[in-house]
Amino acid sequence: MREYKNKEARILDRIICNGCGKVIAVKRGMPMEGVFSVRQVWEYMSGKDGEIDRFDLCEECYDKMTEQFRIPLTRTEQAEYL
Repeated sequence: MREYKNKEARILDRIICNGCGKVIAVKRGMPMEGVFSVRQVWEYMSGKDGEIDRFDLCEECYDKMTEQFRIPLTRTEQAEYL
């Protein structure tokens, strides 16, 4: 969950993990640790047509979620950081 100092200007204040409630500090609009952010737009042929789901997970909750996958995720290394 994202909280903003100024909702109109969308100045990010902090992020709260939707899984465990951990507060993730933000400085100058950037999270100070890893965050898994999801914005899912549900389209036709789903039971959620036209809905948009959003959530944020801290790295620990992300790891717990992906450990439950029947088929493991695919992980590669990024060669360069921007």
